[in-house]
This record gives sequence, C-alpha cells and structure tokens, in this order.
Amino acid sequence: MLSKCCFCIGLRTATFILATLGVLSYMSNAYRFSLLAEHFGFFYSILSTYYVGATIACLAGLYGVIKNKINYVKVYSIFYWWQLMLGFSVSIVFSIVAFYLDKDVCEKLIEQPDFEMDMDQCMDWYLKAAATMVVFLGVSCLIDLHFCLAVWAYYQRLKVENQYDNIPDNGYIVYYTPVPAYTVVPPPSYETVPQEDLKNTATNSTSVPDETKK
Repeated sequence: MLSKCCFCIGLRTATFILATLGVLSYMSNAYRFSLLAEHFGFFYSILSTYYVGATIACLAGLYGVIKNKINYVKVYSIFYWWQLMLGFSVSIVFSIVAFYLDKDVCEKLIEQPDFEMDMDQCMDWYLKAAATMVVFLGVSCLIDLHFCLAVWAYYQRLKVENQYDNIPDNGYIVYYTPVPAYTVVPPPSYETVPQEDLKNTATNSTSVPDETKK
C-alpha cells in the first residue's frame, strides 16, 4: 500500500488536492453541459446530472479530509474507483473503434473544400493521430490509477487510526463472557419401606423348615 503520493506529497494532502480539483472541474463541466442541454437535448442533460453527482462526491471527500470523517472519505474513494473503471472502459472502446473509422473519417474530410490531403495522406495522418491518442489515454489511465491507489491508501490509514482511537486509555479491551448459573441437582429420592414389611420379611427368613433333618 502507498505511504506517499508522488514521492513527496502525503496521502492526506494528495487527497485534499484531488478532491479540490475534482470539485472545480466537475462543477464547471456540469454548468457547461447544463447550458448545452437547453439547446441540444436530453443527452447533455444526462451528462450535466452526472457531473453534479461527481461534484457532490468530491465535496464529500473534501469535507472528510478536513474533518477526518472516514465515511465521507469512503464515498470519495468509491467514486474514484468508479471513475477509474469508467475511464479504462472508455479508453478500451476508443482504442478498438478508432482504427475501424479511419476510412470513413478520411472520406468526409476529403469532401471538405479546405482539406488539402489525398486519401493515402489522410489515412497515414489519421492512424498516427489515433495511435497518439491511444497512448495518451493509456498514460492518463495509469496516472489515474496511481492517484486512486493514493486515495484508497489514505482511506485505509484513516480507518486504522479510527480503530486505535476507540481503544481505551489503559490499552486493554475487556470482554465479558456470560457464565451460566450453577444449578444444584438434588440426589435421587428413595422410597421408605414400612416397618411392618421389614418384620414380616425377617420372620419368614427365620421360619424356613430345615428339611434336611427329616
């Protein structure tokens, strides 16, 4: 797990900077797409709503860093993971689709009166531009992955610190285990034999005839 961000910036400072930049960028994007939604339709309205939610997540992370609130930092870290996965997915889709549209794009560009390239030159230019864009997206995804790990490391460290804060001052945690109550089991009861039955038994045992004398 990371202990520093960019070799010199601490995790808390890095999370604070990332959350602040996220609030500014996502808020501006939300405002811009809300203006476009008034003229171009429902798609830009969805984008504006998404960036409003992203702004709220960044505000939660900013508040969590300032106040050391682990739940708010958790919201921001989960959003950062979601943003990272979305960026990776868009980059992969673009890397696949971009190289299948080279001919169509060049045909539309050649139709423009101000475009001075032929088909071969346009195809060569397009492939170089697409490859450069794919490399740029890959590098940006790796940078986002590093920042995402930094935010997640700060969240894990804050969670450990909160666990230590819950330990009592004496350093011991006392656990009470309930012990079942001791029950006394009485001995088995014996039935009393009447005295008359005892006498009759003794008399019968002594009055047995000695048949061997006959």
